[in-house]
Amino acid sequence: MEFYFHYLDKPATLAGLETKYTFNTTQAFRFTNQKTAYQNSFYKPIGLPKISASFYMHPSLVAPVTVDGDWRVSIWVNSTAYKPVTFTLEFKEISQAGTVLWDSGQLSPGVKSSIGDHVDVPVFNYVLSVNLKHTFSADSTIQVTVEVNAGSSSEIRIWYDSPLYPSKIILPATDYARPIKVKTFAYDGSNTDLFDYTLSQEKRVVTVRVNVTDPFGNYDVRKISTEVLYNNSNIVSEVIEMLPETTKQIPSYSRVYTAKWTYPLTAILGNYSVRVSVIDNNGYYQEVKMGSPEPFVEYYTHDFVIGPVVYFDPTFLIIDEAGDPVPHAQVYITWPNGYRDITPRYADVNGSLTLLKVIPANYGFTVIWKDTLIKQTNVSVESNGPYTIRTDVYELTVKAMGNDLKPVKGAYIIAYNQAGLGYGFAVTDDAGQVVLKLPGGNYSLQAHYSTVYYLTEVTTTIDATTYLQTSSGLTMTFADYPPPIWKTTAFVLGAAILAVVVITALIIVKRRR
Repeated sequence: MEFYFHYLDKPATLAGLETKYTFNTTQAFRFTNQKTAYQNSFYKPIGLPKISASFYMHPSLVAPVTVDGDWRVSIWVNSTAYKPVTFTLEFKEISQAGTVLWDSGQLSPGVKSSIGDHVDVPVFNYVLSVNLKHTFSADSTIQVTVEVNAGSSSEIRIWYDSPLYPSKIILPATDYARPIKVKTFAYDGSNTDLFDYTLSQEKRVVTVRVNVTDPFGNYDVRKISTEVLYNNSNIVSEVIEMLPETTKQIPSYSRVYTAKWTYPLTAILGNYSVRVSVIDNNGYYQEVKMGSPEPFVEYYTHDFVIGPVVYFDPTFLIIDEAGDPVPHAQVYITWPNGYRDITPRYADVNGSLTLLKVIPANYGFTVIWKDTLIKQTNVSVESNGPYTIRTDVYELTVKAMGNDLKPVKGAYIIAYNQAGLGYGFAVTDDAGQVVLKLPGGNYSLQAHYSTVYYLTEVTTTIDATTYLQTSSGLTMTFADYPPPIWKTTAFVLGAAILAVVVITALIIVKRRR
């Protein structure tokens, strides 16, 4: 990647300070002739031993990037005498707050020029190189400082911001402007790779969208285009310029670009592809100079088909974690064109939902049950299914026990959510159990039991809490049931009757004496 040294009309805040000395990948130079050039050069008069110049990347990085290999600074320098010189380089990574995150220290670079490590009256180019590896983080800037020491007996100038003397820094970055995903869409906005050849002419449209990323900012993305090929070889379209969908302010790491291609009624049925090319500023200037952007161009190819479109009637099964149906779940569908249902569709008692006559594509599902979101997912439809959507609904098995460790049949079990709303109700069976189907979350449980035990009315209630994130079990024990036998009405009556019998027997025995 080549970054050219510039001078800003208005200072930018970089590395915690205001500066006009920057570099980026553009070549918007400020002067074009020697007469006006002096204002954009660093100058060392006679009497000073050396000259130093620092430039900062602007804008700052918008994503991490690793620079690995031969780091080069190409500068244009001249002097008032033929002098041997010493060059040094230093690189820094600095945060927006001005904190130095990394410093290479002063380095002695290799020097390449037509006159070696000397400066002379004419302007010469010097390429200074060092081998380094460093990963720069997002939101930081890169500072490069170059120093030329020729002693105090001559004047020296370092030139910048000039197409005549384009001083620059060349970084072997491992990331740069590139397409990371290409998709095709039908006339109705649905994401598809199959286009119907029977459509009317106004509907025979392939929309191409590409997501382009660049860690140096979208200012560096210069030219995006696409062309259509049949069978990956025969070009069947002109080169189509791709334009950004939104006008994001720089800096931005990613951006979506769009183009449309209308396929004719005479289009051959079969396999097609769109080939997207991404050219950054370096590639653009290379193309202007050399007629080709190589090697500063990245490609992405995406395949699609023009032919008969198959429609499906897919069925979707809404199930809980255990694989059992979630009855009457509310389902909102996001269609391939981005439209989302306003009113819900309802699964039947078996958790089943069928869509009629839909194209192969990705469909979004938002599933709600008992006023709780239980699943958000995408399903790629390629047949009638059925497609299973497993949700965050779990089975809570509650067992009611007496204090005698025997199961309690006929107890009411109620589950409340955190808002105090009843989310489940059931009556225990012969085994003292109920199974409640509930969305994941926190619950308060209440067990209520009322019965007549040995002629004594017994009513008892106990509470418990649980956090449900998988199917699980819970035992609730009634501490007051069964009550002690001697506290029951039957026991008291029996004791009373026994007492009467005993007293009567004693009276009879006494009389017989």
